Amino acid sequence: MTFLTTSRRLSAVIATLAAGGVLSLAGPADASSGDADHDGMPNRWELRHSLNPHKANARGDADHDGLRNLGEFKHGTDPQETDSDDDGLDDEDEVDDCTTTTDPTDDDTDGDGVEDGDEDTDDDGVDNADDGDDQGEDCDDQGGDDDRVLVTYVLR
Repeated sequence: MTFLTTSRRLSAVIATLAAGGVLSLAGPADASSGDADHDGMPNRWELRHSLNPHKANARGDADHDGLRNLGEFKHGTDPQETDSDDDGLDDEDEVDDCTTTTDPTDDDTDGDGVEDGDEDTDDDGVDNADDGDDQGEDCDDQGGDDDRVLVTYVLR
């Protein structure tokens, strides 16, 4: 199992535990716990990314890449950069890709020396960054509202 696969599985387990209330990643959403505006994004993170921690702005899209500010926080991307990893693909396109072939925080997800935007994942002869039929997809059926993190697990 690769490090990336292990890391993603660990992230999914942590997200599942947090969603079920078994694991608390943060205290109550108030000024003392670091979320003065109760929008799900810590004050410290909002300040670091030039967002107002006293205005609920989770549903905003500061960089106009299609991924809302809360989605940027949850996916570890920069809400002021349309392409956080500078690979030629917008953050929202990589999040909606719903495959392991792109990651909005890694410019070369498969580690082959070719940036994700320069790859041709669907073998149609067009690089991912220029492939219009791949952009704007929403394979997770969340209607482009990817501020939620989709977690799937199997009990055995």
